[in-house]
This record gives sequence, C-alpha cells and structure tokens, in this order.
Amino acid sequence: MAYSEKHKVIVSCGFDLDVFVWNPYLPCPIMTLDGHENSLIGVNCLPNLDCFITADSKGMVKVWSILDYSCIQTFYVNNVSEVKCIRAVPKHRRLICGARNFTVFQYTRPFVPDFTDDKTICCAKFSEKRLEIFVAGEKNVKIWDARTGKPIRVIKNVFTTDITHMVFDEHHRKLILGSHQGELKIYDLQSGIMTQELEEHNAADGEISFIGYGGEDHTIISCGWDCTIKVHMDEVVHHKTPSQMVKRGKPDCHKKDIICGAYAHNLGLIATGSQDCKVKVWDYERVILLDEFVHKHEVQIVHFIKPFPLMLSSDSDGTVYIWVVRPPPPFKPHASHK
Repeated sequence: MAYSEKHKVIVSCGFDLDVFVWNPYLPCPIMTLDGHENSLIGVNCLPNLDCFITADSKGMVKVWSILDYSCIQTFYVNNVSEVKCIRAVPKHRRLICGARNFTVFQYTRPFVPDFTDDKTICCAKFSEKRLEIFVAGEKNVKIWDARTGKPIRVIKNVFTTDITHMVFDEHHRKLILGSHQGELKIYDLQSGIMTQELEEHNAADGEISFIGYGGEDHTIISCGWDCTIKVHMDEVVHHKTPSQMVKRGKPDCHKKDIICGAYAHNLGLIATGSQDCKVKVWDYERVILLDEFVHKHEVQIVHFIKPFPLMLSSDSDGTVYIWVVRPPPPFKPHASHK
C-alpha cells in the first residue's frame, strides 16, 4: 500500500493481479487497474512525480500516471526467479528491486513519451554526413539515429547553464556549442569528449546567439549579446591560451544585443541582427562593416540564401526582407618597405 500526499489517493495491491486506487473518504475503490499477469508484490508512490510504480512476482514493473491512471511504461527485472519487493529512492532517482540479488534502475525527470525532450529545445541540427539528429535542451545534447528514430547517446552537462547555440565543423566530426553565460566548447562526436574551450564572451551579458564555421579556413565565428564578434582558430595548440586563439574580433558591433547571426563562406560575409532593429554585414577577413539594413522592429532572423548573393532577414513583427549583398573587395596587403 502507498499514499500520495500530493493527490490524496491510496494505491494498494495484493496477491491478486489488479491494482486498486482509493479515495480515503470512500469505502470502495475509485479505479481498478489491470495489466499484470502475476501476483503483485509492491507499490510505490513517488512524491515529486505524478506517477506510481507497481511490480509483480515475475519481475514485471509498471509505471502508471496518477493523473489519468494510464500505463506510461512497462519493463522487466531480468535474470530473477521471483521478485520479493521494490523500493523507490526519490532523492537518488533509483528504483531497487529485491530478489535473491538487488537490481537497481535509474530514472530521470518526468517525461512525455511523445516528446523528444521534457524541456524547451533551444536548437536542433541534422548531420547529413552522419545521418544523425542532434537536439540541445537545457545542458544536454541528445543524439538520434535519423534512419530508425531511436536515441543513440547523450552528451550530458555540457555547461553549468543552458545551451543556446551549436554548429558542426566542416566534416561533422566536431560539435561546437555556446552557452547562456557566453562559454564556448568543442566536443569530439566520435568519443563524446570535450577537446577544447574557446575564449568566452562576457559572462554577465554575453549569451552566445550565433556560431558559424569557417570551412577550410578552420575558424569558428561567434557572436553574443555583448555585441561582440570573434573569429577563433579551430586547432589545439597547447602552449596558447584561449585568448591567443582569437584571430580577430570586434566589440560594440551594435548598440543593443546581437540576437542572431549568419555566415556565408562563399561570399566571405558575416551578418548580425540586433535588438536595435538593424542588420549589419561584415567582412569576414577583417571584421569591418560593409553594409547596414534597417527594420522597423527587433531583428529575429538573418540567413544567407546560398549560393546567391542574397540575404533574408525577419523581425518581431513578422516582416521578411530579402536583400542583395555585395562580396567584400579583395584584400590587398600593403607592400613592405625595407
């Protein structure tokens, strides 16, 4: 027998196969749940979740919704002849099943089976080279097989704050991620290990709003709410600090936060959109301003329409513009004088 303090119901089970749900103030059960095929040996209500767990003697474990009394999940305790008891430990998110040996299951936060993630998904990327879908939510990245739709692996606790943006390198062997506090990290997709940390943007107001990859230049372009553009080198040099790996950059690019960006490697252009209602186009090689376009409202999206010299931008009012952009003039270094 178990009692849900939150929902004020009692759940009971016995040697028969049904689970009974009771209102403490009524003499008869308000709901009878079937689905088990052997005698029930235990029930646990989880105080912080809207569900309860039942188990039978042959190792079938069921998780039930306490909101509509539907079965959320069924799994089995393997390699046991008879399960004697179960006990949930909410503090450590563990379910312990007792037989001749203890079997321990770990559970995560509440989930809805029809959804990819419980929390807001900030961004998702499809890798046509790996045939995988990468979904970033909160501090984790979940990787799904695009052919089967099944989850493959999870990169956990990437940052201490939420992930805000991510991008692949040229060959889709690395994943570059940015955070709410302006941090930038590179992960190897084969091993799932972090290989490099880049110079961060301002932690107080430098949320990463855009990351781009510089193709065969092996550079990483980052923009943040601190109105700064940085171009980092994508290579591991042990004797250099993250600040020394910044090839070039420019602060104070806008009067207000940069909230979106884009990069066109074929044009050599970087575009930034801001809360100041402006879209600015920058030369990638020198990070100098080439052009400026004005919206009436806060700019939400900028995107180059490759391979054409066209750029799309949209604002918070829903207005969409398509602009003709000019590639930067060729860079001519000054002749040196002896």
